[in-house]
Amino acid sequence: MKDHILHIANLTASYGSIEVVHGVSMKVPEGGLITVIGANGAGKSTLLNSIMGLVRATGELRFGGQSLGPLATEKRFAAGICLVPERRELFSDLTVEDNLLLGAFWRGREARLAKLSDVFARFPRLS
Repeated sequence: MKDHILHIANLTASYGSIEVVHGVSMKVPEGGLITVIGANGAGKSTLLNSIMGLVRATGELRFGGQSLGPLATEKRFAAGICLVPERRELFSDLTVEDNLLLGAFWRGREARLAKLSDVFARFPRLS
């Protein structure tokens, strides 16, 4: 599990008595990227909201080797987990750079600027 930044085992999430996510398991390698693909209503947002702690879930959920089960949403954010909602005009008045800096505001100014150069190196079109 050390080589995985995110480890999910048998995650189940519900809204009241309606189970939306059923036994999802996945591992995200350190430095890796994954996508969650599915039809509308398939549970993609519920899965991501569960990881963030916004939806109550059962199963094993670890980030950086630490169990997320007992952590509140704000503690998960402080650990480095964030969720960017897909509302197309959420920050439409900000530049791409300002949106990226805002997404990493918790890191401190120096770290934000260093990360920004990493993002531009990975996604040159954004610069």
